[in-house]
Amino acid sequence: MIIDSHMHLPYEYSSIEAKKAALLAEMRKNGVDKGIVISDSELESCIGSTEECAELFCGDDMIKVVAGISPLISFDTQLELCRKLLMSRQIIGLKIYTGHEKFFCTDERLMPVYELAAEFDVPVLFHTGWDDNQYAMPAVMRELAQKRQCNRFVYCHCFYPDTDRCFAELGECENVYFDISSTADNEDILPQIKVSFERGISAAPERFIFGSDFGSCSQRAHIEFANSLELTDKQRELLMHGNAEKVYDL
Repeated sequence: MIIDSHMHLPYEYSSIEAKKAALLAEMRKNGVDKGIVISDSELESCIGSTEECAELFCGDDMIKVVAGISPLISFDTQLELCRKLLMSRQIIGLKIYTGHEKFFCTDERLMPVYELAAEFDVPVLFHTGWDDNQYAMPAVMRELAQKRQCNRFVYCHCFYPDTDRCFAELGECENVYFDISSTADNEDILPQIKVSFERGISAAPERFIFGSDFGSCSQRAHIEFANSLELTDKQRELLMHGNAEKVYDL
């Protein structure tokens, strides 16, 4: 079984229904059984706003939605919308776009997001790595994780490309999970990422979650990468679906 826990609606299609159809077609082509679509924090977006994605996949057994949210964009209104969607189980998590937006994961303005997530027992996700990576770098994330042990945090992209630093500095933070999306597209550094992930998964197999970042990255490449990892059967099962089922209560 495969659960792709990190997907976006593909931006290149004009209508939101066409985006949904393209995403479902890609999942069928790649043998993906279930998935999680992450909305933008923007109110108008080519990958869909929280309200659009929640409506598009309402009642869908195959696709669940994580809501993007920002303290910089209609925050009180979006926070209330997320509360309503959590109550109706139309979303199963909240995402903060640290790095894409210029605030740290420890920013006090985000505390209502963390409180809401704790209240409904859902994870909070963070964009990490690449340029402007200081906003959720491992040391800062560790500070947040230690302060907010009542929360589950998903560290998307594992601070790519410095995944070794990610696992070394966050290894003891048991409330932080590692989403491997966006890590398999660069063939030049794939061998070192493979070694890093095999070492990380061996140390903490219950904390790694498969995702592809479909919509901007190749779902097929990420599945092939995951299949190439030298893992036990149990470790592979946890990576490809078991940990997602636990973290997102699927």
